[in-house]
Amino acid sequence: MTVLVPPGAHPNIACAVEGFNLSNTIGGTKQVMTVTIAAPSAAAGTVEFTVTAANMDNSPKAVDVVVANGDTVEEVATLVAAAFAADDDVGGFFDITAAGAVVTMTRTAHAANDDTMAVAVTADTSSTGVTQTDAITVQGALATSCTITLTPEVSYAATPAMVGVPQRVPGAGSVATTMTWAITAQSTAGVTITVTLDQAPGAGKTDTIVFNGGLIGVPAR
Repeated sequence: MTVLVPPGAHPNIACAVEGFNLSNTIGGTKQVMTVTIAAPSAAAGTVEFTVTAANMDNSPKAVDVVVANGDTVEEVATLVAAAFAADDDVGGFFDITAAGAVVTMTRTAHAANDDTMAVAVTADTSSTGVTQTDAITVQGALATSCTITLTPEVSYAATPAMVGVPQRVPGAGSVATTMTWAITAQSTAGVTITVTLDQAPGAGKTDTIVFNGGLIGVPAR
């Protein structure tokens, strides 16, 4: 919303007032691991895949995948994804999808990066010949800060003044206790504030930062 005040004032003293209701969250980044099926099935049988992840129940967890003779790498990936998703431990810890020969495993909650996360073929008693490679493609992280940018609709003659302060709405179970904030960028094109917590809310926890305030300045002529 944009309001010019005072109404009917001389152009030299008129100012623009804009109100904002903005929010952002402080949580973290969900770790992502991919499993690429490198060789198709050359025989029917059961392939045992073992999934390792810190804080996953029963880790390392072995999951059997039944393949048919001649299954392509794409078909094997689909079977692996289905078996992983059906497992209570693996499927409860990861969101799992398959595209082509690649199985993508995304943690259901953000947390600090787990360097031990891995998938390996640990048994192939039927000599199916199925092989795979794994890689962490997105590192998990816990966040302690976020930014909120006030982008004006008015063209200002100079950097406008910001009115208002951000407020923290703690998420359930958040371990963060204090918040600080500062203006980290400002110009006629906008004002950016950075909000920082004393510590990350925690694995799977998210705090919400709300800003209700405005910009006041002299509009460009």
